[in-house]
Amino acid sequence: MDFVTFFKWFWWILGSVLVLAEFLLPGLVVVFVGLGALTVAALNYFGFVTTIIPQFLTWFVSSIIYCFTLRLLVIKIYPSDVVKQNSDEDQDVVGQIALVTQMISENKSGRIKHSDSTWPARTSDGSSVETGQSVKIIGRDNLTWIVEKTN
Repeated sequence: MDFVTFFKWFWWILGSVLVLAEFLLPGLVVVFVGLGALTVAALNYFGFVTTIIPQFLTWFVSSIIYCFTLRLLVIKIYPSDVVKQNSDEDQDVVGQIALVTQMISENKSGRIKHSDSTWPARTSDGSSVETGQSVKIIGRDNLTWIVEKTN
């Protein structure tokens, strides 16, 4: 088999394998790279690109064009089933009540018990809170919870 005949078959096989591989590889990208290879195979068959460098250049350019146009079109028509969930745990904790396990003194951190663990905490106004009292979580500064006394 000569070099030209090899590449005629190469693009057909590569394109077919890549299009079929999309069933195994998620992401909706491999199919468009495969379509780029099938485009080169068709252009090679009709005699438009017959040498190696234009074939690889056509494959690269057509794959990028397919990825940026057809992929976006397909994603608009068939949106994914992935549901984006709130990943800000602070919003889930703010407003909850915690128990002071180590006294929070004026302008000094203490500890609170929340979610089966103890955390450093300080009050928002710099006041002190005795051990055993309940506090309301109102925010966070790095690892330290900002709390306020409950009534």
